Amino acid sequence: MSIDPIAVWANMKLKIWPERYWMLALGDVSASDAASVFVECDGRYSCLIRDQAGVSAIVEEIAFERLKSEVPVRGYFGPFRVVSTDGDLPFDVIGFLRPVLELLNNEGIKAGPQCGAVFDHLFIYERDVERANALLENFISKARDQ
Repeated sequence: MSIDPIAVWANMKLKIWPERYWMLALGDVSASDAASVFVECDGRYSCLIRDQAGVSAIVEEIAFERLKSEVPVRGYFGPFRVVSTDGDLPFDVIGFLRPVLELLNNEGIKAGPQCGAVFDHLFIYERDVERANALLENFISKARDQ
């Protein structure tokens, strides 16, 4: 049986992480070298990705400063704020992020999704986070009314 993503949003809360975040392109650096910075990120949002472009990381500003002194940073984007779901999110819900990504993107807001095992996350340019939060809270309110 399919889980209605709008019904899940109707019961969702959001968490906006207080730190500033940066997305870093680290290229061919070893994942273990890049992961060493995660020790400093304990208790905060962070993400490490290895794909066809090499290693990328999303880390808070303090970790960014440390990481760029330890490994070559090919490029970086930010500052971002991270907005996370903070409620019951069934892993098997299909299409959960699509309606909010469409909403934000249609308003000219870049929202990069990252999915964890328990929560989903959107990294949003810091300059847009207040407007994005208002749009998301309104979306959740409308979902409750359905």
